[in-house]
Amino acid sequence: MRIEAIDLQSALIKASNELSCSVVDLEYEILQNPKKGFLGIGRKNAIIEARKIKRKNEKKHQDKKQKFDKKSAYKVEQVKQEQSEQEEKKPSKQKYSVKSDEIFDDFHRERHLDRNPEDLLDEIRVQIENLFSKSCFNVSLQELSFYDKDCILIKFDGEDVALMIGKEAHRYKALSYILHNWINSKYKLLIRLEIAQFLESQTQAIENYITSVINKVEQNGKAQTKHLDGVLIKIALEKLRNAFPDKYVGIKEQGEQRFIVINDFYKKTNE
Repeated sequence: MRIEAIDLQSALIKASNELSCSVVDLEYEILQNPKKGFLGIGRKNAIIEARKIKRKNEKKHQDKKQKFDKKSAYKVEQVKQEQSEQEEKKPSKQKYSVKSDEIFDDFHRERHLDRNPEDLLDEIRVQIENLFSKSCFNVSLQELSFYDKDCILIKFDGEDVALMIGKEAHRYKALSYILHNWINSKYKLLIRLEIAQFLESQTQAIENYITSVINKVEQNGKAQTKHLDGVLIKIALEKLRNAFPDKYVGIKEQGEQRFIVINDFYKKTNE
């Protein structure tokens, strides 16, 4: 390494800093001696060619390290090659991919439908009772039965039914949603949740309301319901479709709210 400085001492210090070693570990050759000149004229800096002295112990250590690195690299490469050869010798397993989950859905659906209905209800009953034994509500499962072939009736009663229903039926809706998601995903069944007489009274109220909607349809040929929630919209939909089998009766959404629309089917006329 060529170093230039104002004098020889400065050149050696600079060289030791550049090579990260002590001055005593430097080996150098003077290429140009410094000259002060006269009044700055003819002044020359010191120039040296410097290198770090490699001591015997250090050289041995480096040689050993290089040999070790070569050995390690050889061993790693040898292991990789052996693993590659072993993998090539292994018989390849044929891979299968499932293109659709419908096969499994149908399998589980058929498996549950083929079971004895009473056994199925007993299994669901045990799980529901276990779930509500840990709740803070003093209620009990009064009835669990098939409402129809695709729906089960779940009825609770007890001291805390009002708390279980909640203000504006918010707990009833949440509980109905949770039970439906669980039972429908596992058993492919719908649920009809009754807490005391809540659903019955709501059904009666919706039936009275539907009567006024039916009158509007008969007068104007079309109508729509108010916003309805959960099981109430299903009850209303069923009753209105029975009342108007030749009309379009469907659920529409407005934000997070849902209502039922009744009107004529639009058909293309032949020209």
